[in-house]
Amino acid sequence: MRGPILKALACCGAALVSQAARGQTVEQFFTGKTISFIVGAGAGGSYDLYARALANHMPKFIPGKPAMVVKIAGGVGGGISTAISVEHAAPKDGATIGMTQQTNVTSQLTEDSVKGKFDISKWRWVGNMAPLRNFVGVWRTAPAQSLEEAMTKEVIIGATGRTSPTFIVPQALNELIGTKFKFVLGYNGTADLNLAMERGEIQGRGASWISVVTQAPSYISENKLKPLVVDGLTRDPLLPDVPTLLEVAVTPEQKAALTIICGSSEFARAVFLPPGVPQDRVDALRRAFDATMTDPDFLAEAGKMQLPIEPRGGEALDRIAAEIVATPAPAVALAKKLLGE
Repeated sequence: MRGPILKALACCGAALVSQAARGQTVEQFFTGKTISFIVGAGAGGSYDLYARALANHMPKFIPGKPAMVVKIAGGVGGGISTAISVEHAAPKDGATIGMTQQTNVTSQLTEDSVKGKFDISKWRWVGNMAPLRNFVGVWRTAPAQSLEEAMTKEVIIGATGRTSPTFIVPQALNELIGTKFKFVLGYNGTADLNLAMERGEIQGRGASWISVVTQAPSYISENKLKPLVVDGLTRDPLLPDVPTLLEVAVTPEQKAALTIICGSSEFARAVFLPPGVPQDRVDALRRAFDATMTDPDFLAEAGKMQLPIEPRGGEALDRIAAEIVATPAPAVALAKKLLGE
């Protein structure tokens, strides 16, 4: 009997500690704390830059003014491990926040290996700094320089993993219009992809156009990298002449399936908390995020870093996430086909 009794006492003690912690005001809890900001992307990319800009300014709007430290977890596989870790392993107290690649919104529905490992409709979304419309582009020496040419000539595309937009966008084109993109997987973020293109290992890559603007502006000024298509529900303001995947779609069924894929752009650069965080702390972090999005110092830093800011609040993301998770099965099935599943 001793084992069960000790176990019960331990559980009661943990519950009392939890209850005492939850009895604190938001300011009392965050005072002297350091918030861990886990980023499921590679170092030096746009997710990294957005996260650091936010961490530099958001703490001053949080009651208790805690510190905030960015921890780069890597982007292989679209940051799936970060999604799983923050949902299941992180403390449910508000002192850990996450940012993981927007494709997890889609992969939860379309990747059999991911299903059941996390649920984005249960995450407590804090807010999104800007949508992320991903492109696929070809190096200037690639054998194909247009979508039409890519339907007859093989182009080697580098990608971080199958759940990453660096794979998803060109793979969808393969299924939609018969492009002949061939993949090399396993790169750790856009910096690695850039080096691979320069070395001639690959002939093109995807991700956000911002990653080109911030990391390799010479690709633009010297016409080294040509964008062919972008995802997203609307065209990228930085690439107004480049069509979207939705525009490439032919049938209504294709458009419905692509809406699942492209709709995930709404969750790029989005910050979330694990399920179970006390509501008052969720509310405080959401209001701090909202205040940061209009803070002149934050906007000045973002402008200097050439990071567009198009914010969306956490409550809106909660609603969109729930709608995506509830997508009817036929649309999900076609989306899986487009993704090569």
